[in-house]
Amino acid sequence: MDTRILNTKKKVTNTLLVLLETQHIEDITVLELCEKADINRTTFYKYYKDVDDLVLKIENSLINDLKQSITEIKRNYLISFTGNILDTICTRKETYTRLLGENGDHTFLRRILRLVYNESIEEWQKLLKKASREDLDKIYSFIVDGSVGIIRNWIKNGCQDDPKNIAIFINKICMSGLSSFI
Repeated sequence: MDTRILNTKKKVTNTLLVLLETQHIEDITVLELCEKADINRTTFYKYYKDVDDLVLKIENSLINDLKQSITEIKRNYLISFTGNILDTICTRKETYTRLLGENGDHTFLRRILRLVYNESIEEWQKLLKKASREDLDKIYSFIVDGSVGIIRNWIKNGCQDDPKNIAIFINKICMSGLSSFI
């Protein structure tokens, strides 16, 4: 891709992240984004339909990066993946904390955590003999929603705790809940 295009897209992305510090994602307009990024709206519309499309493309790019990293996970999919997510958030802290923070996209973290749904359910079906498929689906939803709350709180507090400690904490909660179905 042309360097100018990459620079323009990077400028737009960075401007969006700066705006997310003070504004809810729904309140950011194309006009405001273009003015702050010092680009023409025509240029913006050449690459994106609207602000939501920009956000979706950024999130999809981040999700694709995470998909690459989960190919190495062989067991405890959701639990291992959660640790992986926390490490990734720390390495790209500015991007993730703004997209996942108060003003960001509240569905993004759930989308990330749903990436290993099928693998987790298959693994749990082998281990949790007392659980039906419906039970496993409910367990997964419960774990995802609880993890979202813990991770959002961790982000809100500036990601100060070691990501491994947060992953271990989430793992403990998950394992204690899952153990009743063994």
